Amino acid sequence: MKKQVFRSLAAAAFFLTISSVGYAQFSLGLQGGIAKSNVEDSKTVAGGGVNLRVFTSPNFAFGVAGKIYADGSDYTIAGQTLSSTGRLMPVTGTVDYFFTEGVIRPYIGGDAGVYFSKYDAKFNGNTIVESSKHSNFGAAPRAGLIFAFGNVGIQVEGIYHFVFGNKNHDTTTGSANNIDFESTSNFGGVNVGVIFGLGGK
Repeated sequence: MKKQVFRSLAAAAFFLTISSVGYAQFSLGLQGGIAKSNVEDSKTVAGGGVNLRVFTSPNFAFGVAGKIYADGSDYTIAGQTLSSTGRLMPVTGTVDYFFTEGVIRPYIGGDAGVYFSKYDAKFNGNTIVESSKHSNFGAAPRAGLIFAFGNVGIQVEGIYHFVFGNKNHDTTTGSANNIDFESTSNFGGVNVGVIFGLGGK
């Protein structure tokens, strides 16, 4: 499933590049950030990722992105340690619209793709529970600012993720027909990063 998603996103980026070859400008973005679920008393988790964009004009960009969020807790009872860890990895297609071309570039955007997750627990360093890899379709609207310095920019954005359930309650989405839009997990976050290449000539 993961290989199919990567191939599809790579193919989409390739065709967008070919169709806009008269202007196409590439950019590479690196981000770090924090996120928090809407579940009461949930922890704030850290994450990071990379984004490759193709600017088809100074204002529009399409691309692909990969992120990873990780969470973990340690519990000590009578000298014994129980550790739990979880990872969430969105692999998405992206679209962005930039309102201006100046030094300060406000924008809106969105991500859509597959969110991969896995959880495990260890007792004194030995794995006692390890989940299979899960996959769910998800989407995330975004809005932010880029402070442009030539063809390099500093990015600050807010993002809100919607991760949808699977209709058949399986661990993997499988196909778009299996998406349960009424069952969602939500979490919001803030990302800060740097972008190399901003669609300028």
